[in-house]
Amino acid sequence: MEEYLDMPLEDLLSMEVTSVSKKKQHLNEVASAVYVITQEDIRRSGVTSIADALRMAPGIQVSRIDANKWVVSSRGFASQFTNMLLVMIDGRTVYDPSFSGVFWDMQDTMLADIERIEVIRGPGATIWGANAVNGVINIITKHAADTQGGLLVAGAGNEEKALMSLRYGVELGDRAFGRAYLKYNDRDSFYSPDLDTEAGDDWRSLRGGFRVDGTALAADSWTLQGDIYHNDGNQRVNIWKDPSDPENGIYAPFYLDPYVDSTYDSSGWNLMGRWNHQVSETASATLQVYYDHTQRDEAIIAMSHDTLDLDFNYRFRPLASHEVILGLGYRNISDDFDNTFMVQFIPDHASRSLYSAYIQDEIELLPRTLNLTLGSKFEHNDYTGMEIQPSARLLWLPDDRSTLWGAVSRAVRTPSRMEAGSSIISAIVPVPPTFDPAVIRVHGSDRYRSEDVIAYELGYRLQARDNLSMDLALFYNDYDNLQTFEASDPSNPLSSTVFGNGNNAHSYGAELSLEWRPLEWWRLQPNYSYLKVEGWLDADSTDRTGSEVVIDAASPRHQVSVRSMMDLPHNLFFDAWVYYMSPLEETNYFGHEGVDGFTSVNLRLAWRPSDRVELSVTGQNLLDARHTEFIGENLYNETQVERSIYGRVRWDF
Repeated sequence: MEEYLDMPLEDLLSMEVTSVSKKKQHLNEVASAVYVITQEDIRRSGVTSIADALRMAPGIQVSRIDANKWVVSSRGFASQFTNMLLVMIDGRTVYDPSFSGVFWDMQDTMLADIERIEVIRGPGATIWGANAVNGVINIITKHAADTQGGLLVAGAGNEEKALMSLRYGVELGDRAFGRAYLKYNDRDSFYSPDLDTEAGDDWRSLRGGFRVDGTALAADSWTLQGDIYHNDGNQRVNIWKDPSDPENGIYAPFYLDPYVDSTYDSSGWNLMGRWNHQVSETASATLQVYYDHTQRDEAIIAMSHDTLDLDFNYRFRPLASHEVILGLGYRNISDDFDNTFMVQFIPDHASRSLYSAYIQDEIELLPRTLNLTLGSKFEHNDYTGMEIQPSARLLWLPDDRSTLWGAVSRAVRTPSRMEAGSSIISAIVPVPPTFDPAVIRVHGSDRYRSEDVIAYELGYRLQARDNLSMDLALFYNDYDNLQTFEASDPSNPLSSTVFGNGNNAHSYGAELSLEWRPLEWWRLQPNYSYLKVEGWLDADSTDRTGSEVVIDAASPRHQVSVRSMMDLPHNLFFDAWVYYMSPLEETNYFGHEGVDGFTSVNLRLAWRPSDRVELSVTGQNLLDARHTEFIGENLYNETQVERSIYGRVRWDF
C-alpha cells in the first residue's frame, strides 16, 4: 500500500498528467486549471462512488438528486441534465448522446483500480472537442502490471447495505499483464420529506471487466480493456397521464399521478483497444478504437445507444523549439427509442457521424522558462456543420517554485438529440370553463444552434515552502446562444415551448487549493471556490421558464472543502473531511425550488494490522440526520441524503 504522507510535496507538484494535451506533462508545467485526485485520496476520503470523489476538486459542484442520480458540473450551469462537462474513462467518452449529460450510476468502475482522476476546469475543446466547454474529467485506471495478485474489498452499513469488489491480476508471458474484476453494490433509499418515509430510490449494480497491457516490440505498446454492467434501481416519479385515454379520467383535471413507485434498468458493455508506437525519441503515434453499447429502460422512455469511436494522434518535433500534435477522429452514434406519452424522440431511430481534426503547437519561446501553446479543433457534426474551437495558452516559469499561466479559448456544446428532435411533457393544465386540459410540451427544433463560450483564464502555482503549496485559478467566461424555452405562440400563455438559443451569460470566479503538511504525519488540503453567473435574454426572446435566472441560481456562490489526513502510531489512520456548499436559489426550470446550504462532516478511522489487510469504519454526513442537495425537474420528487456509517475490509492477496 502506498504511503501517501511519505510523498514529498514537490513530488506531488511534479505529478504527470495526460488529459490536457494527450501527452505526459508535469503538473507545474501545465497552462490549465488542473486538479489530480489520486488513488490514495479516493481511499482515504471513504467515498463509494466516482461522483462523490469529485467533491475533492475545487470548482466542481457535486449534488445528489436521489440515491441513484447525481448532478456534477464545472464552473456553474448545474442541472439535472448537466451538458457542458466532458467525462471520460481512460479516454473513452461516457456522456449520454440523448442529452449530452452523464448517468453517474452507470459510471461505477472499481475504485481501487483507478490510478488518478484528472479534473480540468475550463475549456478543453481544442483537444477533446465539443461538450468540453466548462471542463474535462478523465478517470484513468491503473496499468495491468500495477495490479498483480488479488484484492478483495468488502463492506456494509446502514446506507451502503453491501459493497464488494474482487480483482485478480496475472502475468501473461514475457510481454503482457492482465487483470479481471467483479464489483457489486447494494444501496439503500434516501428520505422523502413530502411522504415522510423512504424515497423508494434504492438500487443495485453489478459489473465486471478486464484489462490487458503489453508490448509487441521495444517501440510498441498496447492496451485492450472492456466492461459489462447491469443496474437495477427503483425511483418515485410523477407520471403525466394522456387525457385522450378515457381510462385516465380519474386523474382529471390535472392528469398527474404523483409519487408513483417505478423501476429502471440500465445495462451496457464496452470494448477499447489502444496502440502506441514510438517512432523516435521525439515522435510517437497513438491509435485508439472503442465500441460502447448502453441501454436504459424506465417508465418515461426506453433507449439504447451504440457508439463507434476512432481517434489517432501523432506527436513530433519539426524544430527543436516546437512540439506539434496532430489528430484525426471519427465517431458514429446509432440510437433507438421506445417513445411514451411523456417523452418522445423524433425520429425514434437515427444514426449520426462526427468528423474531427486538431492541431496544437507548443512553442518554447525561452528555454525552460516561457512556452506558448496554439491550437484548434475542427469538428463537423450533423446538426450545425463545421465548428472551430481554437485556444492560446502562455506558460511562464520564473523560478523552480512558481508557475504563471494564462489562456484564451473558444468552445462549443453542440445540440443533442433532445434539443434537435424531441417532445417532452412539461405540464397539463385544466382550462375553464370546461376545464378541458391543455397539454404543454417542450419540442425540439432543427434550428437549434451550438452554445458557445469565449473563456479567459489566469493561474498561479507556488510552492511557498517545502511543506506548503498553493494553486490559484481565476476565470471570466462569455457565453452566447444558451438554451431557452421559447413560446411557440407568444400570444397564448398555455402554448407549448420550443428549445431555443435566446440566452446569454457571463461568469467569473476563483478557485484556490492548498497542500500543507504542518507535521510529517499530518497533511491538510483546504480548497475554496467562488462563482458568479449573470444571464440575460435576447430582446426578442419569449422564454417561459426564467432560463437566465436558473443558470446562476442552480450553482453555489461558495464551496469550501477541508481534508485532514493523519498517520497515527500503531498503524492507525484518521481522516476527516468537512465540506460546505452555499444555498441554491433555484435548481430547475419548472419547479422553481431552492435548496438550503449545508455542511457535511465525514470521518474515517482505519487500522492496518499487516501490510496486506486494512480495516476501516467511515461516517458520512454526520452533522445532521438528513439534508437536501438538489431538486430535479418536475418528473422527480425531492429526496434527502441521510447520515451513513459503514465498515470495510481490504485484503491484498
